[in-house]
Amino acid sequence: MALVLGGVYLAYEGFEKVYHFFLPHKHKKVKKEHAITDVILSKEEQLIAEKAKIKSAIFTDFILSVEIVIIALGTVIGKPILFQVLVVSIIAVIATVGVYGMVALIVRMDDFGLKLVLLNDNKKSMSHIIGNLLINTLPWVIKSLSVVGTIALLLVAGGIFSHNIEFFHHILENIPSTIKDLIIGLMVGLVAFLVVTLFKRIFKLLKKNDKI
Repeated sequence: MALVLGGVYLAYEGFEKVYHFFLPHKHKKVKKEHAITDVILSKEEQLIAEKAKIKSAIFTDFILSVEIVIIALGTVIGKPILFQVLVVSIIAVIATVGVYGMVALIVRMDDFGLKLVLLNDNKKSMSHIIGNLLINTLPWVIKSLSVVGTIALLLVAGGIFSHNIEFFHHILENIPSTIKDLIIGLMVGLVAFLVVTLFKRIFKLLKKNDKI
């Protein structure tokens, strides 16, 4: 049950990213002296928004890590308890060091590039060229990771439903499993997104009526 619930959350997160990619939030605008200007967030508001994004990312990574551990545990059910502990522990360490370690290195890529640039003033030097390359490449790497991460969320969620729910296991049997898992992840994510959106609107209406 916990595995399926986690899969629903991953599917929701994946679909939400796809939804906002095609239908991004419209920037709020205000009229002042017959001119329309973009609302500029204060440093405090930017910090709050950044913390919210980080919190959401950490929670998503936590759910994904739990799903990986549960799946790993499911493959060794029936084995001696010591064997189960060793397998799950090894997978947890690999997932933590491998995935999060790689992300940490990517995030610091521009800092390392800046240090290379500052090694000398010669713009034609190898350190200067590599440093600028790392700095200029980082935004593209981040965008690529966002796309890959979204696809991974949907694939993991789709795989969970496909292997643990009989109904999903038998649909779309004639197409490759990867595409099948992606479609199932999108389907479940769509339903979860609609339900969450509906509850948010109901909550806003109730909150608005309380203020009246």
